[in-house]
Amino acid sequence: MRKLVIAIGIVLVLIVGVVVLAIVNLNAFLEQNRERLAKLASDAAGREVHYEQAKATLSRGLAVRIDGLRVSEDPRFGDGDFLRLESGYVDVDLWPALQGRVEVRGVRLDGPIIQVIQNARGFNFDSLGSGETAPASPAPEGEGGSTALAIAALEIGHGTVVYADRRSKDGLALTIESFESSGTDLSLEGPIAIDFSGRVRPTSGNAALASRLSGRLTLDTLDPVAGRLELASPTFFPALLGVVLEEEAEPEHLDDLSLVLGLPADSAKSGMPVELRAARARLGGFDLSDVDLTLRLVGERLAIEQAKVGLAGGQVDVAGYLTLGGSPGRSPFDLRIGLERLDSGVLAPALLGTPPGVISGALSGRVDVQGRSLEWESLKKTLAGNVRLHLAEGALEKVNVLDALVGRLVADPGVGALIASSLRDVAPAALEGGRTPFKGADLAVQIVDGALRADALGLEAGDFVLSGEGTVGLDGALSGAGTLRLSEALSKKLVAKADRLAPLLGGGERVELPLRFGGGVASPSLRPDLTALTARAREQATTKLKEKAVDELTDAIFGKRKKSDPEASEAETEEATPRDARDEARDLLDKGLKGILGR
Repeated sequence: MRKLVIAIGIVLVLIVGVVVLAIVNLNAFLEQNRERLAKLASDAAGREVHYEQAKATLSRGLAVRIDGLRVSEDPRFGDGDFLRLESGYVDVDLWPALQGRVEVRGVRLDGPIIQVIQNARGFNFDSLGSGETAPASPAPEGEGGSTALAIAALEIGHGTVVYADRRSKDGLALTIESFESSGTDLSLEGPIAIDFSGRVRPTSGNAALASRLSGRLTLDTLDPVAGRLELASPTFFPALLGVVLEEEAEPEHLDDLSLVLGLPADSAKSGMPVELRAARARLGGFDLSDVDLTLRLVGERLAIEQAKVGLAGGQVDVAGYLTLGGSPGRSPFDLRIGLERLDSGVLAPALLGTPPGVISGALSGRVDVQGRSLEWESLKKTLAGNVRLHLAEGALEKVNVLDALVGRLVADPGVGALIASSLRDVAPAALEGGRTPFKGADLAVQIVDGALRADALGLEAGDFVLSGEGTVGLDGALSGAGTLRLSEALSKKLVAKADRLAPLLGGGERVELPLRFGGGVASPSLRPDLTALTARAREQATTKLKEKAVDELTDAIFGKRKKSDPEASEAETEEATPRDARDEARDLLDKGLKGILGR
């Protein structure tokens, strides 16, 4: 046992001796080549590189500690430093160090501060590595050959990255704090994979927008660059990137965000694929769920290959394209939007500005729109497309359409008041309550050059069916005409109550009332068309007057028509009354009276 302990002690002494020798050799190498190493680094970086001291130490094995490292800024982007580092560690292999050579196993940067600047000329790091490395002078004898520098890994801890976009006055200014990156192969021959994480906040401004980010950058090749960037965040605030769709008390956000950006070698031709997923989001005044986007950016054109979003208890599907960054009037778009069972009670307050609880029902349909630009002035002139919507099993929660119409009919002291009184007598239950439940409501709109034409508007309730057509302005203004058809049961009651009104109310099995639409989408108005009712009454009276006059004149010429015997033959009836001559005369008289009395 005593011999074993002695043997172990000897081995430990040898190991310590080897390490000490390596450190001594390494420190001697660093001291002898201080200026040479700084010049090599400066030439390789194309920038001035300075460090205060470099010495061998034991940190995760044999390493070179570098203190006070500075890499100067590209003078085209300003003064100061591109990189400042209080302390960094270069891990080296032990055996080459014993021979006076440095072979790097990895690089660890603790607390670096990196300035990233972008302006019209590009990024401030574009010129890194553009300097020509000076040819190395022959190594002195005893150094064991030239310096072998093979970077195998890079690791950053507690870093700070400051980004400034100087391409415009209001460019982004972000700071990434607590930046961490894992060690990886950075031999610059690829493939490269770097895992990273950090906390992103505005350099100045609302600190509440700070978002945690993590991800991986994978580069399959470096010349040309090709790979992918993956990002994830538990909660990300788009306002960090200057994207604000709706100003709200709480900033817009995406929860459980996953973003994958493809970096193809031929991105200018094939485009940059983008995949975005989020479990939940608050954007544009809406609460979203199950956000799933597949996009492709080719130049300024953003192709929406697939977009599915949970909204208001239903789902929205979008496909098409947008043009980003184009000039006003020259940023074309073409969108195809599908809606499936959205809760209209949730949508109406946000889209139409109505108070909550005004309407209910499940909204489905399709919206196809295209135009030259999303800019408002261009949109008003060039928007085109079609809209078809269906609202199922809902209600107008704060209005009884029939009761409102009756109230407006009373304003007409003639026909209107008579219809209103009759409706109140025969359908008191239909006029009770402050809501209008319906089985379904339909809207079909055609858009041409910014003008919206409602080709079909319909609402089917229990006691009536409403239909119409008209125009809808981009400002939400409504204008149109339509018809209210009462149910067959209600029509029979109304006609039985006031049979003399039957000719004025359609003359069929269902009573019809002409209507006018007005107001706006947020607060539409529906009123009886009293002018049309009056014209209908006048036409009915004129028709009866003409018929009576024609009959009297015909009888005066041909004599009164004999009442036919029900048992008489058709031939006997025709013989008793010269049908052709009498009818021709009657037609001539009818035409003449029309010219006098009007149609």
